[in-house]
Amino acid sequence: MKLINSVLKETTDEGHALDIYITESKHNVQTPTQWVKEKTHQFVLHFHFTDVINPNYGFRYYIDTILDDHGLEPRGLCLNGHRYDYSSLNVEKMNKVRDFVQQFVTVNQLNICAEANQ
Repeated sequence: MKLINSVLKETTDEGHALDIYITESKHNVQTPTQWVKEKTHQFVLHFHFTDVINPNYGFRYYIDTILDDHGLEPRGLCLNGHRYDYSSLNVEKMNKVRDFVQQFVTVNQLNICAEANQ
């Protein structure tokens, strides 16, 4: 895999520093058969907070999910909707994230879920 060690540095709209990177997500017996057959949902995008007390704090999404726009206009992403600890990325930042993921998909000639390809 190419670009697997790349990290996109970004901040949430609320000012928290993020490292955004991609890792492999190995399929197992609980993986939906369709994903295994179509070789989709093989990589996960991590939104890792780097300026918080918990060194493991972050969120993960399949890259297929991030690229799936359901035919809608580009949109931001709410990472944490908690009333006292809200974290989000606006449309501009999410477009950078989608470009980062798309570059990874293109360079590695990956198959992503059919919904994301439409």
